[in-house]
Amino acid sequence: MLYMENTQKNLGVSLYGDYLDFENLYKALHKIIGDEDEYRNFYSSQMRVLGLCYDIRHAMQGDRDYTFVENGINDDILKFNSFIAPKQNVYLKVNIFWPEMLYIQMVLNDFLQLYARKNSSAYVDIFKDQPNIWDNNIATVRLFQSQFKKCLKDTITKGRYGRLLSYMINDYTRFSGYLTQYLDLLNIKFVNLDKDKRLEKISVFGKRLVEKGKGYLDLEEQFELAAEEYNCSIFELRLNEEYPEDIEW
Repeated sequence: MLYMENTQKNLGVSLYGDYLDFENLYKALHKIIGDEDEYRNFYSSQMRVLGLCYDIRHAMQGDRDYTFVENGINDDILKFNSFIAPKQNVYLKVNIFWPEMLYIQMVLNDFLQLYARKNSSAYVDIFKDQPNIWDNNIATVRLFQSQFKKCLKDTITKGRYGRLLSYMINDYTRFSGYLTQYLDLLNIKFVNLDKDKRLEKISVFGKRLVEKGKGYLDLEEQFELAAEEYNCSIFELRLNEEYPEDIEW
């Protein structure tokens, strides 16, 4: 089963699961966010979710970390059933920055709504009020979100958790046309905080993502001017800052 934990240096979230967990999440995320040209206003957000999918796929290929977890098998069970079996399962692991994961979790609400509307007509009338109640892709993504919520609750104080959760689930929080280069800026700023400050600032960075305050608007203005100069879309431009090469999670 999927689960998440805060990383040792408070830099991000470690996502754990066995091969099938990761495979199911990988497929569900691809289905939920749609094809590349399906939701043009969410193209940049699709790229962020696909970035997570990239890490999940590489973990499935053995190119990321892993850990061992107890599976409930003990000597008595082995003796009673007269078979040999491992007492631990291999769980794959990927790390995601806190601001990045916060954004992905929130924008998935938009994608879930778009996906539900697109697929509602395929269900019989008895489910017309809840047309996607048994949809496996929605269930898988909601499980992913619920595990993040638990990780968040276990990581930050009760007050900060409550405030951040209100930002994440409010009806007015939408990310159509979001300038995701701002997310890169927040990720880099978060990396540059010391370990203890990161824990204090998780909710602050979540608030910044939602509110699109002065920092977001200033960056958007700069990108609009640059896009006009280079005759391109603002979403084709990159942030003029780099992530650190050596990252201690």
